[in-house]
Amino acid sequence: MIEIDSSGRSSLTSIKMLDTEEFFDFMDIPNLGSYGRDVPYYCEVTVTKDHLVEIDYKIFDPKSKELLQTSE
Repeated sequence: MIEIDSSGRSSLTSIKMLDTEEFFDFMDIPNLGSYGRDVPYYCEVTVTKDHLVEIDYKIFDPKSKELLQTSE
């Protein structure tokens, strides 16, 4: 699940992994047609070994597994 917060000076993208309940935050906004609580995506997030630092993400269409957006 992806949530975008652009209410402040900068924008924040939060990715919640539904299977593990982990949250990861990134300072960029993915270019997606729709996002939010009702729109699931398949996401891969690269983090440090302790899961404290987010490195990058890849967002895929959940049905076709087509790559939609990457932070790289």
